[in-house]
Amino acid sequence: MKHPIALLCACAVIATLMGGCAFLPTSRTQRLANDAPTPTPIPTSIVPTKPTYIVEKGEVIDEVIFNGRISPVVEDELFFRTDGRIRTVFVKRDDEVTEGQVLADLEIAALERSLEQAELELARARSRQETAERNMAYDQEEAAANLEIAQLQLSSLRSSPRPENAAISIQEERVRLAELAVERLSHGIDSLIINDVDSAALQVSKLEAEIEEAQIIAPFDGRVMSISLTPGQAVEGYRPVVVVADVSALEVSSDLLSNQMSDIQENMDATVSLLNSPGVEIDGFIRQMPYPYGSGGSAGDKVEDRDKSTRIRLEVSPDEAGYELGDLVRVVVVRERKDDVFWLPPQAIRNFDGRRFVVLVEDEAQRRVDVLVGIETQTRVELEEGVEAGQVVIGP
Repeated sequence: MKHPIALLCACAVIATLMGGCAFLPTSRTQRLANDAPTPTPIPTSIVPTKPTYIVEKGEVIDEVIFNGRISPVVEDELFFRTDGRIRTVFVKRDDEVTEGQVLADLEIAALERSLEQAELELARARSRQETAERNMAYDQEEAAANLEIAQLQLSSLRSSPRPENAAISIQEERVRLAELAVERLSHGIDSLIINDVDSAALQVSKLEAEIEEAQIIAPFDGRVMSISLTPGQAVEGYRPVVVVADVSALEVSSDLLSNQMSDIQENMDATVSLLNSPGVEIDGFIRQMPYPYGSGGSAGDKVEDRDKSTRIRLEVSPDEAGYELGDLVRVVVVRERKDDVFWLPPQAIRNFDGRRFVVLVEDEAQRRVDVLVGIETQTRVELEEGVEAGQVVIGP
């Protein structure tokens, strides 16, 4: 009987509480309703639009483009072959020089004094040799005459009416002695005299070579393009400090990257445009490429003999085309050209696990089609099979 009574009490309490809420002010009740949080709306997701491309028909050109400069055909970087300090600089930039002219030298006063002494010793040795050769020539002539006299006397004794055997024997010995004298003199002057001359000449050559290593000498007639030397300056051997060029013949030179050189070859045709003269184009060809891409030196050549630039010979003279030494140019080398072929931009073609394909849009549907690629450039890719002109391709 206790449970029904408890239940009645609980209901009475709940009714009392609910009745109390009814006596709250109306404004407060509305304020509580207005303060309820507003649900956050869920944004509509944006579906990205993929680019589309139309299969075109036209020209595809595989070409390599690079910049260059009008440069002399013959140009050498010159350097000392030994370390030292500059004594004299005989030329300046833009000076005309002749082959064999000394352009600069190092402090070599001690070497020059040693060379003077060696040249004097060589002159003395040669003088001794000349004197010995003159004396030898006289002695040889005298010995030959003595032999001839002895032979004549022997012949006279043998043909006399009463030849005496003793006199003939004595004269035969005189003839033999004369022959020995001629034989001995036939060997020439003392070999020690010749050795002295050779030794002195070798010393002179050695000192001359050391002096030449301390000099910069013009290898041909030309012009000084650049020089970075001042008296008293310390320099390192084999470090280029002077550039001399033959400016009578000009061509294009360019220092290319390895991937550019791997795409071209010597004797390929090239078109050269002058950057300071828009519209002027000059035909040419790749004359030389550096090792190992072309004939410009090899692994066994001296470092100073290698040309690391790519050279383009121009088929029009400077006077006709209007280019000058130092002009900047743009070079285009066509590797392959095809007309009237299907093509798409590279970004329209997909590649998965070595498979090249495109996704065609047909009647609001998509279809994958394998393609056979031909020429590939940065802007156009030739499609030999798989598509037709006008088809729409959707990008990745």
